This record gives sequence, C-alpha cells and structure tokens, in this order.
Amino acid sequence: MTPSPTWWTPTCATCGASWATRSWSPRAAWATAFPTRSDALTLRARLTLLTFSVLLLSLLAFAGVAGFLLWRLERASVVRQIEAQAEALLAVSAGTPAQLRLAATELLEEQGQAAAARVYQGAALRFLGGAAAPDTLDPTFLNDQEVRATRQSGNFLVTSRRAGEVTVQVGRNLAPLKHLLRRYTLAALLTLLGLSVLLGLVVARAVRRALRPLEALAARVQTLESAEPLPALAEPGEVGALARALDRSLQALRAERAHETLFLASASHELRTPVTAILADVQHTLSRPRSPEDLHAALVRTERTASRLRGLTGNLMNLTRANALPGGAAWPDLDLLTLAGEAVDLLQPLASRRALDLWLDGDSAPLRGDPGLLGGLLENLIGNAIKFTPPGGRVQVVVGPEAGGARLTVQDTGPGFPAGTLTDAFVRGQTDTEGFGLGLAVVRRVVEVHGGTLTLGPAPGGGAQATVWLPPGGPVGTA
Repeated sequence: MTPSPTWWTPTCATCGASWATRSWSPRAAWATAFPTRSDALTLRARLTLLTFSVLLLSLLAFAGVAGFLLWRLERASVVRQIEAQAEALLAVSAGTPAQLRLAATELLEEQGQAAAARVYQGAALRFLGGAAAPDTLDPTFLNDQEVRATRQSGNFLVTSRRAGEVTVQVGRNLAPLKHLLRRYTLAALLTLLGLSVLLGLVVARAVRRALRPLEALAARVQTLESAEPLPALAEPGEVGALARALDRSLQALRAERAHETLFLASASHELRTPVTAILADVQHTLSRPRSPEDLHAALVRTERTASRLRGLTGNLMNLTRANALPGGAAWPDLDLLTLAGEAVDLLQPLASRRALDLWLDGDSAPLRGDPGLLGGLLENLIGNAIKFTPPGGRVQVVVGPEAGGARLTVQDTGPGFPAGTLTDAFVRGQTDTEGFGLGLAVVRRVVEVHGGTLTLGPAPGGGAQATVWLPPGGPVGTA
C-alpha cells in the first residue's frame, strides 16, 4: 500500500509534531486551552474562594430543593381543588341540571382563583364557564373511554370525570403559579448571592486571621540564623503543631551545624601542625645531600609525626561517627572494666618507654554502649595522662559500678590542668593551649551520645583527674 503523502498528515502549529504521533486527551486539551493559575493564588485566596463556592452551591441547592417542593405542594393543592370542583359539578349535573349554572358560579371560585369548567351531555357541550380557557380543556379524555383522569394540557391542569352520558372537565391555568415561582427563584438567587458574598467576606476575614500566624512563621523560617524564637509556638491546632515541629527541626539543624563547625575547626586546627611538620622536614632533608644517619633521623621524625597524624585522623573518625550516630541504635552489652583492660594493654608499651607506672584497678561495670567509641574514649584519656606525666610518674585507671551505671577515673601525677583551660578544652579550635587537642572533644562527644557526664579537675594528690560516669541503658540520640 502506498504511504500517504506528507500533506495529508496534519501537524501542530506550535511544535510542528504530527498529530498522528501526539497523545491526546480531553483533560490535556482543556488544560492547554484554559490554563489554570492556582499557583498564582495564595492559600488565603484559595481557601476563601473554595469556601465562597461551597456556600453558594449549598445555598443554591437548598433554594432549588425548596422551590421544587413548593411547586409540588402547590400543584397538589390545585389538583385537590379541581378534583373536588369536578366531583361537585358532576353531582349537580346528574342530580339537578337546572341548578348547574348557579352552582358552577359558586363552585369554580376557590380562594380568589377561578377555574374553567366544561360540561358535556354525550358529545354536546352543555355548559361552558369560569375562567378564560380554550373551548376544549382535555380533548384526549373526550375521545377515550376513561372514567376519570387528571393531566396537564398546555398550561392548564385538567381533571375530568364521566358518569353515564355526563362528562365534566375542570381546569386551572398554571401560568400564574409558574410566574410566581419564577419571581421566587429570581428573588432567592439575588438574596443567596448577597448572602454568599457577605458570608464570603466573613470567612475571608476569619481565614486571614487564622493564617496570620502561619504567614509570620513562613517569614521567620526564611531567616534561619536569627536567634528569635519562632512565632505561633503557643498557637492551638495545626498551626501551633507546625510551628513546634519546625522549631524542633531548626534546633536539630543548628545542633548539626554546630557539630559540623566543630568538626571542621578540629580538623583544620589539628591536622595543620603535623602536616606542616612533615612537609618542612621533608623539604629540609631534600634541600641538600644527606648522610645515611641524617636520613635515618629524618625518617624517625617523619614516622613520629605520621603516628601523631594517624591518631588525629582516628579521633576525627570517632568524632564523625559519634555525631552521625542514629538515635535509638541498638547497642550491645559491655563491661567497662574489660574495655579499660584492653586500652591499658594497648598503651602499656608507651607507658614503659616513658618509665611510667600504668595500672588498672576496679570491679566489673556492665553497661550498654558502642565498643568502638568507648574504646576511643579510654585511649584518649589514658593516652593524654601518659603524655603529660613526667618519667617516673604514675597513671591510675579505676573502674567500678556507681548509681546503676559505670564510673571511670583516670588519674595521673603530672602537672595537672593549666588554669583557665577546663572550659576551652571542650571547644577545639578555640584554644591554643598545648595538649588540649581533638582527644578531649572526642571524649566529650562520646560521653554525650551515651548520656553520661565528664568531669575534669585536679587529682587529690596532685596532677590531673578525669572522671566519666555512664548510664547502664542504651543510647540517648545525637542531641
């Protein structure tokens, strides 16, 4: 079969694509022809418009139902009246025909509304009276053999009765009733429209008043750095719940940013010195030819600095792990005495090289925690004590249960904490005091995520003392 020529394939005027290859749906066509601008409306405007529409439709539906019921009631009343009139006329026509005209004058008038009547004797019209109406009210009934019927013929509602040769038809013109209902409908529409506008204005004011705290909250959230509390925290309902949830989220975000700042400050401050030392030592060694002894000494210095750098990166990893620890994590059951024994065994060679007496004492102290973080805590506290204790001194580690948890005390015979450093020791990057590096920041963070307490101070017999208390339960989160 020969393909159709290209001029037979309609194309889109805007994009040039063939209509044969374009998907089409009525909704998409309507959206293209009549694009909506709901995104340009504020929440207050949308709520007001929605409320106004619902009110108007509800009132119109109520008015429509009321008008329909009124029409049915009035029509039923007319049916009852003309049926009663037809029965009365039929009785008069059959009983006292001579009184028909006089009786019809009285019977056809009902509450100021006159009905039209036709009385037939056989096929001959015997009486025509009442309100103006067509000569024949219901021609269908005259041609049938029905005994009684009520139906609408044109604008007239007609009831017909037959008894022998006598046929009576009584009809009422419905045009005045329809006109009355049309006037009622117009008055109802105007009244309901005005009432809807009035109620819409009331709703608009109520919505504006209800959304004012939300608008203030949205404006406040745009400035995260502000220290002012969020508005609408005490508001009831959904706005207050949203404000409180945002406040909790902002507090968590500030805490996370503080942790990130601490991490960056710690990393930049701690890594700068060893990296600079390694670089300077290598550059100095490469500046001219060196003897094997000089090269060996340079390598020893580089190895010592690299060891310190490895310890710093380990602390950074511990700090990062502690900050990123998810709340409610399942921690295993541990014994702090066992962890302390492992840390003492690891650091015993270092203490021996410095001629220090390192010993561990205490009792079993069960708790739940992260073994890696608690191991780093022990290594930092014991390592710092070894580092600042002069040769021939002593470092004592004591572990035991206390207040339902576990207590750790690391005490040395060194110079103790310099004056004014017990606060700065916990804010790494804001102090240049020698010895207060990243280790104490890691210790503090590990204690925080375990829900414990850390106390630094002088030892009873001189030197420094660090005391840690940890609860027996699981994690408390990363607040």
